[in-house]
Amino acid sequence: MIKKDGFSDQISFVLPEKIIEMIKENPLISDLYMTDIGYYGHARYHYRERTDGSDQFILIYCTEGKGEIRINKTIYEITANSFIIIPSKNSHSYCSDLKEPWSIYWIHFTGTKADLFSRFSRQVFPIEQGKTSRINDRLNLFSDIFRNLEQGFSVETLEYSNLCLSSLLASFTYLSQYREIRNVNENDPLAQSIYYMLENLNRKLYLKDVATEVGLSASYYSRLFHAKTGHSPIDYFIQLKIQLACRLLDNSGWMIVDVAREAGFDDQYYFSRVFHKVMGMSPTRYRKRQG
Repeated sequence: MIKKDGFSDQISFVLPEKIIEMIKENPLISDLYMTDIGYYGHARYHYRERTDGSDQFILIYCTEGKGEIRINKTIYEITANSFIIIPSKNSHSYCSDLKEPWSIYWIHFTGTKADLFSRFSRQVFPIEQGKTSRINDRLNLFSDIFRNLEQGFSVETLEYSNLCLSSLLASFTYLSQYREIRNVNENDPLAQSIYYMLENLNRKLYLKDVATEVGLSASYYSRLFHAKTGHSPIDYFIQLKIQLACRLLDNSGWMIVDVAREAGFDDQYYFSRVFHKVMGMSPTRYRKRQG
């Protein structure tokens, strides 16, 4: 079921106890599975305290703003592009900063393998942005899990979502290996430029910006890009922005103006025109079709 916590920008799922019992009896996923998962955006007054700890490990991934986390008597500050794992059975509390409220993805996970993640707990890990960071890939994986869980808790959905969980946790705890796929394309200027676009979807980029990033002249880069993709670099960048907007419309309660801003559009009406051009419908109609 979806749990409501009073934040306008949120999606969260809490698996009922009878569903968890089903998972425990499923040998494919019983060794590592989630019990709760969600996203809270700009959650200014978000606060939790568990004096006796939780039965599950808790991963908190901050994408914007900052907050404070206490585990036993140690206090950690978490900021944008960083994560922490709270171990099970440990007293803890956490809260969003009032001036710079955090946006966080979070997972409660357990199973016979969960204790193996203890070595990654009790410290804040930064996730540096760059050509190989694959941050957007990770967010898409969260989105994939959310959209599957929205369909209910069939055996197939539970198996798929929890198998995705293993990949998702690995994307945090094995950062170098997760990013290695990007290093393979280190000498490919087109791949580099697309990665650069993905990491800057909330910005305005011009052709010269992207060309400079990969060390090519704007004219040569544009011809090369079009020959390989069939699109101009800026048209391709706009398509990526609209993909981001679709994900936000699908998985958050954000107002259209906030979705536009997150996708790098200062003008909501210009955003709506661009969205309609790419998707064939307005952002409002797109969101309504999800109901």
